[in-house]
Amino acid sequence: MKKLGLLSLAASLALTSAMAGNVELVSDLKIYGDADVRGISVKGDTDTVKKDKQVIDSKIRVNLDFKTLENVVVHTRVELKNDAWGNNDNDAFTWDEATVLVPFNENKFLLAGRVNDTYGTPFYGSNGDKIDLAFLGYTPIENTLLYAFDFKAVEGTNEDQNTFLGANSSGTGTGDFDAYGLGGQVTLDKLLVGGRYVYLQNNTETTVSSGIYNDATSHMFNAFAMGEVAGLDIQTQIEKRVGDRSNSTAGQSDEKMFGAYLKVAKQIDNLNIGFAALTTKDGYVSGENLPVTYLTNDDLGTASLDRVGKYGDTTIVALNLAYDLTKDLTLESNLAQHIIKDATFSSINKDLKITEYDAGLAYELNKSATVSLRYALGTFDEGSLEDMQTVVAAVEVKF
Repeated sequence: MKKLGLLSLAASLALTSAMAGNVELVSDLKIYGDADVRGISVKGDTDTVKKDKQVIDSKIRVNLDFKTLENVVVHTRVELKNDAWGNNDNDAFTWDEATVLVPFNENKFLLAGRVNDTYGTPFYGSNGDKIDLAFLGYTPIENTLLYAFDFKAVEGTNEDQNTFLGANSSGTGTGDFDAYGLGGQVTLDKLLVGGRYVYLQNNTETTVSSGIYNDATSHMFNAFAMGEVAGLDIQTQIEKRVGDRSNSTAGQSDEKMFGAYLKVAKQIDNLNIGFAALTTKDGYVSGENLPVTYLTNDDLGTASLDRVGKYGDTTIVALNLAYDLTKDLTLESNLAQHIIKDATFSSINKDLKITEYDAGLAYELNKSATVSLRYALGTFDEGSLEDMQTVVAAVEVKF
């Protein structure tokens, strides 16, 4: 069932009008981005199969921003990526972001297009995923934002979708999945606090080529806070969903998804000490770049466990340490325990405990270039699994 939300319709009308005539640009064109090259070595049981591999990958992201004389802001970002040097099948060109922001009535704006979802903390299930949306924002007073949005999670096929608003996708089948939400956020001194309600309509195919489609509705309630309080850096987020997980002629199942996350850190002279804890239940899957440990953070190239929650209800507690040995050299270390209930990891289908030990260093060559070396060891309490070891050497340049 295809639908066009009111915000999407309003966005299309507004943007068509905005772009109909000759667009006069102000001279504030901005080009910026980043590039990295990484050497990755993985050994042992990982998120896919037991493997012993060494690869080199590279990525370049380029952003282009400009503004019209009417203060309409146009933003686009492309990504060029090679997941394995020497294998042309892994080359990828992605149009990551393409948005237009139209301000009106002094304190309102309309944003429409494709963005990388950055709502709340990195724990949020779609954080870092590409989403297509129309977003109406309103700032009634300073440091306060109220908004409504129409978010298209799946249109036609969901083969390329990893998550939608925290829900793990099967990655197969056809159909539509839509979300409509209301939310707001406020900045209190150095702390950003926000929340949203989202109505989700799932009309995707139950299984590949089944010809049976869901007519399932669910409701998501989410709140987050991030920033500084009393000298502590804080990230926290909680989400609960109720309603239908699936609903079709093939049957109905309830949605019970829940996720909660807390990370607190304190800077003491050259030492940063942090503590993190999280839990996922009933299908909640976190964002892919979660800064809890090396094994949870794909942005570092070390996430050999994939996203937290993928293999079952998961609890993680972690200690994070970072020490600035000099103004250019930082030493890192993490100690963590992962507990996964009835883990589907490597098809063991029983409770699994993983103890993680991380060590790394990062050296700033100059203001724009950093080299790093990181090592992650994950030991299993299951004798049939081989401990995973991941080493990543990287060079990152920002421009």
